[in-house]
Amino acid sequence: MKSILSFDRRAFAAAAILVASCGVETTRVTTPTVTAPVEVVRSGVLPESRITAGTVRSATVSPIASRVMGNVTRVLVTEGQHVRAGDLLVEIDDREGRARTEQATAGSTEVDEAIAGATAAVSGAEANAALAEATYKRYAALRARASVSAQELDEVAARKAGAGAQLDQAKRGRDALVARRSQAHAGLSVAETFLSYSRVRSPISGIVTARMVDPGAQAAPGMPLVTVEDDSQYRVETTVDEELAGSIHAGDAVTIEGAARPVTARVTNVVPAVDPGTRSALVKIDLPRDSGLRSGAFVRVAFTVGSRNGITVPATAITQRGQLASVFVVGKDEIARMRLVTLGDPQGLRIEVLSGIDPGETIVPRVTNEIRDGVKVVIPRGVAGGLS
Repeated sequence: MKSILSFDRRAFAAAAILVASCGVETTRVTTPTVTAPVEVVRSGVLPESRITAGTVRSATVSPIASRVMGNVTRVLVTEGQHVRAGDLLVEIDDREGRARTEQATAGSTEVDEAIAGATAAVSGAEANAALAEATYKRYAALRARASVSAQELDEVAARKAGAGAQLDQAKRGRDALVARRSQAHAGLSVAETFLSYSRVRSPISGIVTARMVDPGAQAAPGMPLVTVEDDSQYRVETTVDEELAGSIHAGDAVTIEGAARPVTARVTNVVPAVDPGTRSALVKIDLPRDSGLRSGAFVRVAFTVGSRNGITVPATAITQRGQLASVFVVGKDEIARMRLVTLGDPQGLRIEVLSGIDPGETIVPRVTNEIRDGVKVVIPRGVAGGLS
């Protein structure tokens, strides 16, 4: 029996030596390492805000309509084209306007010529009246010395009265022509203004946002032709409920979201009248010139109505997959692990986190392709940060 046991021990030892001599290698698992900065989540005071939908509009919109009837002969602009104040936009057939102007010009010229003749007639009548007056005075002196008869003086007096009557008639004729000249010149001005309506010009500098006619179309008074918007100044218009409107004032700072980056602007005007149907008020907000927003764009307007405590993370720390949002939390073992979070309102370049992480935890503030669940995060040299 002892010999058998001795044999089994020797066989087991030999087998162990054989296995060791076969050179079997064991696989060693390594954790991938990524160099990235980290950020410790902190709690702080956040503004309490109300979000409303708004639309970007130009501060000055000029819808241009026709003032005359006629065929459109030329349209010199297209949508998106920049124009200056006074630039020609549309031309309408001006034959009727030119005919009116020529007729008014002829009438004005005729009256001016008649006035010139009447003025000459008045001058002649004044000369005759002056001569008759001098003659009468001379005959009156002679009659006082009995050098002429009474009949001769009466004849001279009659000639004087006739010269005076002719002078009055000449003046009345001239004055009537002067009145007609004012009417003729006014008619000419009206005709020239009517003719100018055939050449439609831009009243402001800006961009053409709508072109409603093409050459050959029949224009009529009041018919829209072109819309020009001032592209140097835009504003946001939004409606708020009656309760919120009472706490908003001109000059209040708001945040506009809708472009590539949030824009800070200020309330320009809160329309005092409330819409009786919706119980809402219109709020107008001037945008800075470098907002990057275009007319007609949809935006969200954040009004600050108070404050609260909360935590935020950089927007670049959020990974979005459908409706799920997550951040990478780095533990004391320096391993990054994906964690689902519930997001609140944007706070500039950061986003509020309602749940999922706590103050004092460490996250990756900027997610790259190398950051994934299970990697080891190494902080770059010279970068502040640490693991909590």
